Amino acid sequence: MTDNILIDLSHKEAVEEFPEFALGEEDYDIDYIDKNEGPIDFEMLEDYDILYIGNVQHTLDGKADKFTQDELLAIKKYVGEGGSLLLTSGEGGDKDIPMKKGSIRVLYKMTGVRRFWNGAVQESSSHFLVNRSNLIANDLFNHPITAGVTEVVLPNCTFFTISEEDVEDIIVTSEKAEFKYSQDGAIGVIGPVPICAVSDFFSGRCVTLGSSEFLLEDSDFGIDAGDNLKFLQNIISWLTFET
Repeated sequence: MTDNILIDLSHKEAVEEFPEFALGEEDYDIDYIDKNEGPIDFEMLEDYDILYIGNVQHTLDGKADKFTQDELLAIKKYVGEGGSLLLTSGEGGDKDIPMKKGSIRVLYKMTGVRRFWNGAVQESSSHFLVNRSNLIANDLFNHPITAGVTEVVLPNCTFFTISEEDVEDIIVTSEKAEFKYSQDGAIGVIGPVPICAVSDFFSGRCVTLGSSEFLLEDSDFGIDAGDNLKFLQNIISWLTFET
C-alpha cells in the first residue's frame, strides 16, 4: 500500500524535500504545496495520509510564514477526521513569535506543543556526535515509533513546552543538557526536556520533533545517521495507522 504524503512549502519552510530515495520511492507518493500555492484548505489535504510541515522560518512581521485562521481550521478538520500531521522544527524554534500572530504554536491543540524554544540544544559529552548540536538520543521511551530503534541523531534541535494532557513525550534530553538562546547567546542548563512528542487529536495523529535536519539525505548527521531511517519509517507507519 502506498502512503500519500503532502509536503507544505507555503510557509517559508527550511525543509524543501522529503528523503524519497532513502525511503524507497515505490512505497510513498509524495506531493508538495509549493511556495505560491497557499493558503492551505481542506480540499488540498483530504486525499493525503500525512501533512508534513518542516521547520517554518518565522519572521517578526512577515505574513508568508504565518498560519491564518482558515488554514488552522482546515488542518484541524483534516487531522480530526483521520489525517495525520508530522511537524518538525529546528534551531531557533518558533523565534518567539506568539500564537496570536499565527506562528506554529497555533497547532498546539493537535500537537500538544505550546512553545518551540528560540535557540539550540547543546548536549553533554556522551550524548552528541562530533559537536554538541548533533544530539544522540538512545534512551527512548517505548512507543511504536521507537520500535527497533536504539539510537537517533537529531542535529540543530530545539525543545518544547508541552501541554499536560493528550501528549506523550518520546525523547527527552539528558540531565546535563544545555540550551544556547538565540536572542543573546546565553547558555543555560535545561536538563531533561522533550524534543519528540506524539499526540492523538480526535481520529488523527501527530508527531512533533525539535529537529528537521535528521531527514536530510546529503548530511553526515541526517537520514543515514544512527537509526534515523528506521525511526522515520516507524513514524510514517504510526501516522498512517499501520502500527
